[in-house]
Amino acid sequence: MKTRFVGFLVLILLISQGNLAYSKEARGVTKDSIIIGSIADHTGPTSNVGVVMVEAYRIFFRHINDEGGINGRKIKLVAEDSRYSIPASIAAFKKLLFKDQMLALLGPVSIGETKVLFRHIEKEKIPTLPWAPDESVMKPYKRYVFPTSGFYDNEWGVTLDYIVNKLKAKNPKIAMATVDVESGKVVRASAVAWAKSYGLKLHHETIPISAIDVTSQVLSMKRAGVTHILIHHVAPGAAAVLKDMKKFDLDVPMFGTSAACTEDVIRIAGEASKNFVGASPYSSWYEKSPGMAKVRKISLKYNPGAEKSYSIKSYSMGWVVPLILCEGIKRAGKDLDGEKLVAALETIKDLDTKGICGLITYTPTMHYGLNYNKLFKADPKSGKLIPITEWKLPPAKK
Repeated sequence: MKTRFVGFLVLILLISQGNLAYSKEARGVTKDSIIIGSIADHTGPTSNVGVVMVEAYRIFFRHINDEGGINGRKIKLVAEDSRYSIPASIAAFKKLLFKDQMLALLGPVSIGETKVLFRHIEKEKIPTLPWAPDESVMKPYKRYVFPTSGFYDNEWGVTLDYIVNKLKAKNPKIAMATVDVESGKVVRASAVAWAKSYGLKLHHETIPISAIDVTSQVLSMKRAGVTHILIHHVAPGAAAVLKDMKKFDLDVPMFGTSAACTEDVIRIAGEASKNFVGASPYSSWYEKSPGMAKVRKISLKYNPGAEKSYSIKSYSMGWVVPLILCEGIKRAGKDLDGEKLVAALETIKDLDTKGICGLITYTPTMHYGLNYNKLFKADPKSGKLIPITEWKLPPAKK
């Protein structure tokens, strides 16, 4: 009897340990569902980007689920609002991790929020697909972080190459106007490095994140005699600069990062946007590629009239993020957990979205993802951003 009782206890212990081990390995995964978290700005100063991206997540996952899910499981998205705030982003991460038990995270959608979560992501081993376009997100290498955007540094490389070699600008005087947040510091340093490689110096201006009146900055650039302007700001800030440039007769081209390369700039600035050119790793809603045609078909199925709300680049950005994630989940197979998802994402090579963006590649030692950009010129009459280049890699720095 004693031997039988001891055997029974051993059996119970083994079963308990097995269940605990399975729970740990399969966080966010059940036999019929996968929990995915999202952190983005829904109500803060960059909500014009965050809200549209999250809507793209929702429609993409709804389509996947209606097609039967992935390996027999449906995707459940839990979206949290960071309000473009680091404390709110940390709180959202902890809620998604401990309450919702997410398998993977989409976001955050800012450099500062992403960087502050690095240690939490590493400690908890959460596969994370942020939209944070700076190399600091990947250097040094981070096993669980898979950026889904290009990098601002690449955008400036393509932009400066265009100004110097395509426009053949002679002795250009270039101004750099940046937003007064973490990404502004990063982008300014990048622009300075690229300008130096072409033997150029930059005039600097700083613009607050919620700026409405930028008279002093525009007049300062005009007094400096600038011939070209580089800007890193959200759409309202970039539009404010364009409107004041028109007001004070500063008739020079302005080139923006992907943060400013959105149709919202044209909507807000109107005719004043005629000299605006932006760099972006994403196509727009209305472009005639097979990939964008599929985006439109799926989106209009779930939301007729969607073109009125989604015809900005933020929607394409938001489509690519879950597309990459789901490709990784498919490759990971039925026996899914965080580590297998990481390993699967690292097998993605030259993933072709058929024109939504450039080719996507991750490896076990490189998680850069997107390196290609196009330049787009504003067309105030149509309200569209018209591509003026093909997908381009940045040149080597001199």
